Amino acid sequence: MTLSARYSELGLADDVSDEVEAVWTSVSDRAGSYRVLPDGRCDIILRFDAGQKPINSATVVITGPVTRFYDVAIEPGMGFAGVRIRPGCFESVLGFEPTDLANANLIGPDAVSACPGLEALCAPARDQTELVARLTAFVRQRATASRFRPAPLARSVISAFHASGGRLRISEVAEMHGLSERTVQRLVVKATGLTPKAFAAVLQFHRALRLLRDHRLSPAAAALEAGFSDQAHMSRVIRRMGGFSPARLADVTLVSLLD
Repeated sequence: MTLSARYSELGLADDVSDEVEAVWTSVSDRAGSYRVLPDGRCDIILRFDAGQKPINSATVVITGPVTRFYDVAIEPGMGFAGVRIRPGCFESVLGFEPTDLANANLIGPDAVSACPGLEALCAPARDQTELVARLTAFVRQRATASRFRPAPLARSVISAFHASGGRLRISEVAEMHGLSERTVQRLVVKATGLTPKAFAAVLQFHRALRLLRDHRLSPAAAALEAGFSDQAHMSRVIRRMGGFSPARLADVTLVSLLD
């Protein structure tokens, strides 16, 4: 896999920080592919031709929560502007639950059909900055007007999984919050579109990659610190979820994951 795009996360306005985890842009510098890793999140993305000034049109994409990698074919000058929605806020912004989009994406007309308000985002724009502003305004307006509100307990439960790097079992999270395992299951599925086990596995996968890449731990040390049973277990998970081995880390983007 070749990473052929420049990814950057932008500053986040305070009035959308409850719903948005990150605002980001990416522009490809050559033909190739961009590997998308599972992160337990949903994004609203505008795909456009970065070489156009003004930008004549954009295509909207809604990405659902995935449990394994996939590759996106890209061409020189292909641009993307996106917002990463916080767990628990997908329904308040788009009007349907993330479970409806688990391991799937909606592109163009399919995305607009699922959420008609997205169509206005695709109109011609002066530049990439205007597309980013539109996305942020869309989230702000939808969240303010929505009748759906994230369950306060869901944020606390999600934070517990984050704080442990996915190492806590569902029974432990349930005990911490005085809840039944069934309630924790329901809260996590509704907030993320994934089961607690799948969501925890995604967090553990990202923790392992950061320990290997950013902290430069050996595979054996990273496996121990990330909570895997052994190095072989970690290697199997990374191959399944990322499509590469710990010994030969691909040039992939590790996005910011907040609790």
